[in-house]
Amino acid sequence: MTSRRLLVLFTAIALVSVTLIGAQGPKKDVGTKVPLPDTPTPIDKPPQKDDKLPRVDSLSIDVDVVNVDVVVTDQSGSPISGLTKTNFKIFDDNVEQTITNFSPTDAPLTIVLLIEFGDTFGYWADDVVQPAAGFISSLRPDDWGALVAYDIRPEILTDFTKNKNELFDGLKRLRYPAYRDTCLYDAVWDTVERLDNVDGKKAIFLISTGLDTISKHSYPDLLKKAGAADTMIYPLSMGQAARLYLESRGMSGMDSITFLQADNVLRSLAEATGGTAFYPKFQGEFRSIFETVSAHLRNQYSIGFVPSNRKTDGKLHKLRVEVPALVVNHDGKPDKLKVKHKQGYYAPKS
Repeated sequence: MTSRRLLVLFTAIALVSVTLIGAQGPKKDVGTKVPLPDTPTPIDKPPQKDDKLPRVDSLSIDVDVVNVDVVVTDQSGSPISGLTKTNFKIFDDNVEQTITNFSPTDAPLTIVLLIEFGDTFGYWADDVVQPAAGFISSLRPDDWGALVAYDIRPEILTDFTKNKNELFDGLKRLRYPAYRDTCLYDAVWDTVERLDNVDGKKAIFLISTGLDTISKHSYPDLLKKAGAADTMIYPLSMGQAARLYLESRGMSGMDSITFLQADNVLRSLAEATGGTAFYPKFQGEFRSIFETVSAHLRNQYSIGFVPSNRKTDGKLHKLRVEVPALVVNHDGKPDKLKVKHKQGYYAPKS
């Protein structure tokens, strides 16, 4: 084989290797022009638009595997680590499946901070900026983050980046809300769709009242879409302190019902996607919330199976994952464990 052919072969192999290694997370980092807190190695840097690389045809294998990220906690909400494949059972429409892939996952995260920025009941800066800034600070150097704010429409303040400074700069654009109306359902819908094109471990940290006034998408449709996606949603209800103040001054029964419904929206989104909803009443609770979300996302189990029902009808299949009671404390008694995961997946449609 000539030296020229060897050079072409080695170049193709190297490019395919870089493509496979860089498959996790977003494909572009908007913060690479600003020095990162911890500079990544060249292999960690996503390809840029201006990179002059020879074109290499990508290879793909069509395997009908359903992957489910699972979080297992004790009754107090603390994640349980050290479980094995034999501890899990997974059901597809109540039919037990054979687990083909299993691994604990501690991969870097891809997080979208989705923030309500509408003048719903008066603007309370501590309910938006402080929890968002605190969550950004909790990200690790190899995590990806994006910042999106919404009122009558969602707006990307900072696109995907590993640079926390870029995310903090995006927060500075949140000054005074211009509208009272909010499109929560549309904003979550758009964010879930955007993350569908991102590989790896994904989540939305949603800071919201849970109220919606002008969305085009309905709540039942959103719940169905979010529940079938590969993205966990962790809502933090903003304005709890303000609501307590208003209730003490005689909030009307109708307003009280409205806020209770808003709480249920956030709770249902979390349950459908395997996340957890939080309703802090004091700023001092923020730190423990960030630690809980981080612990849950970094102590997941990835389970994969090939569905026994191979129908290509495009219908939603409901999922259930079970973990039997185990001894996780020092009292010697089995503890009932909580299992969180997405609620289903859509079969391919022929």
